[in-house]
Amino acid sequence: MKFLLAVRPDRVAATVAAGEARKRVLRLGHEVVDIALDGEDLTGSARGAEIALVFGGDGTILRAARALAPLGVGLLGVNLGRLGFLTSCTVAEVDTAIAEVVGGRYRSDERALLDARLVRDGREVLRTLALNDVVAARAELVRSIHIAVTVDDEPLIVYWADGLIVATATGSTAYGFSVGGPLIMPASRAIMIVPIAPHLSFTNATVLDPEQRIRLEVQDEPARLSIDGQLEVPLRVGDRIEVRRSEIVARLIRPASSKPFLSLLREKILKEPGS
Repeated sequence: MKFLLAVRPDRVAATVAAGEARKRVLRLGHEVVDIALDGEDLTGSARGAEIALVFGGDGTILRAARALAPLGVGLLGVNLGRLGFLTSCTVAEVDTAIAEVVGGRYRSDERALLDARLVRDGREVLRTLALNDVVAARAELVRSIHIAVTVDDEPLIVYWADGLIVATATGSTAYGFSVGGPLIMPASRAIMIVPIAPHLSFTNATVLDPEQRIRLEVQDEPARLSIDGQLEVPLRVGDRIEVRRSEIVARLIRPASSKPFLSLLREKILKEPGS
C-alpha cells in the first residue's frame, strides 16, 4: 500500500507528527511519500497512492481535498487544529489508525464537491473545486451588495445582503451553519444557498437538488469570491460565478475506531447545555 504524508510546510508540529507516522508506515513494510500542500502539482507524487495521512486541522483537509480528490486519493485527517470536524484521529491515535487502515478495518465516506467557475467578460478566469463552500460577499466597505441568483437558467432572486454562501452537505456544518443554515447529513449530494445578513430580502436557506446549476452575478463593488475560506479573488460588477456539483468526490477515510458522524456532531457542534 502506498501512503502519502500531507502537511503544510509552515506547520512545524504537523511536520514532526508526520515524521513519526512515516517511521510507523515504513516499519509495516509500506511505501510512503511526503508531499507539501503548497499549491504544487501533486500528480506525479500521488500516482498509485491509496491514502493520504493529512496532518493539520479542518483547513488542511480542505486544501488536501482540492489537491488530491481529483487523483482518487482517500484522506485520513490527523487533527492538530481546534475543531477537527473533518479529521479522523488525534496524533496520539495515529498509530492505531494506520494499523486499522493497513488491516482493511476502515470505511471510505464520499463527500460531494462543488465545481466553481468565475467568468469575467465571457472568459473563464478561475476554475476550482470546493469541499465546503463558495462564497460571494462584500469586501472592505461595511455595506450590503446585490447578488442575482439564477438556478438552471431561471432567475430566482436578487439578494441584498453581506454575501451569499453556496455550500455542500459538508459545508453545512461550517460557515453556512454559523449564519443560520440547516445541517445536512454528509452523504447527501444536495446543495444549499444561504444569505449572509440579508437586508429586506428572503432570509431562509434554499436547498437544491444535486443536479441543479447555480449562477451568481455580482451587481456591486467592492466584493470578493472565497473558496473554502482559503482562496480569495476580488470580484467586479458583472462577474458570474457558476457553481454545480462536481463529478469528483472527496473520500474521507474513517478507521474502525473513529467516532461516527452523529457523535462528532453532538460533541463538537450540538453541545448540550452545561457541557
